[in-house]
Amino acid sequence: MTEHLKEDKKTTVLYIASPGRSGSTLMERVLNEIPSVFAAGGLGPNAHLLKKERVCVCGNTLDECSIWKSIINDTAFKKIDQDAFARQFHQYNKHGVVTFFKLLFLKKRQKLPSDFKQYLNYLEIVYSTIHKHLGCQIMTDSTIFPFYGYYLSLIPSIDLYVVQLVRDPKGVVYSWNKIKYTSRNVPWSPKINSLQSAFTWLKRNSLTDFLFSRKKGKYLRIHYEDFVENPTKTVKEIGNMLGIELESSHFIHGNTVQLGQNHLAGGNINTLEKGEIVLKLDERWKRDMKWWKIVLVTLVTWPLLLKYFIVDKMMKK
Repeated sequence: MTEHLKEDKKTTVLYIASPGRSGSTLMERVLNEIPSVFAAGGLGPNAHLLKKERVCVCGNTLDECSIWKSIINDTAFKKIDQDAFARQFHQYNKHGVVTFFKLLFLKKRQKLPSDFKQYLNYLEIVYSTIHKHLGCQIMTDSTIFPFYGYYLSLIPSIDLYVVQLVRDPKGVVYSWNKIKYTSRNVPWSPKINSLQSAFTWLKRNSLTDFLFSRKKGKYLRIHYEDFVENPTKTVKEIGNMLGIELESSHFIHGNTVQLGQNHLAGGNINTLEKGEIVLKLDERWKRDMKWWKIVLVTLVTWPLLLKYFIVDKMMKK
């Protein structure tokens, strides 16, 4: 176990950064089966929605859920102005690079706006309350906005570790080109065109790389394809970064995982799947994706394609 986990009482947060449709929900669900880990899901855009009447993926309202009821009824949590919290999330996470670099400029001069300080305070309340009631050694979060992870790193009571989960952009784009449906055949997520989803892959991975890759010992880049092929190895790599042993032999056998109930605040629709699941690559894009889309995605994403899928592979040999 690492020294910081022995000596302080910080909330250890494992932030899984990806552009979406890259397997972050699946990775969280796998980690959630480890007793010392609580998978919170995409807390960022959902924290202000944690209200009594909301239904957890376990089927109960949050006020009845065995996990969330004590959290949302905590005195500190109730003091959060949920409307202000929602507004601040959208302001600081969805308004682009200009807002972020303006905050960096103000931070260096110790002149962060009071509204942003309040936002950080609300975030601290959410994470500390979860840690207080669940007593988890590690909490995972898969909010897909890179800036959000940086904001978590500014909170003194959070000890942040980052996993950048990288999937072949052609697979990501192919997935975003398809509308996902619930079991009742109701559209669950929108369809995004190839150019937009390719730029999103490039932008979010670039920002994640820029913000975290230089943090030695607290950053790990994992390829989705490697995770699916050998989940046990991936779990061990994450444990090595955290400085603890993450035992997975009781629910992972080869590339088959046994997934139980979860209480993710947000994530992909496969949060509802339970039981024995065989991990396998979705490579339908190789068969079904139009050739010109493959060329388009390659041209848009080639700088990181070169770094992640050629240089990374060469360095592992």
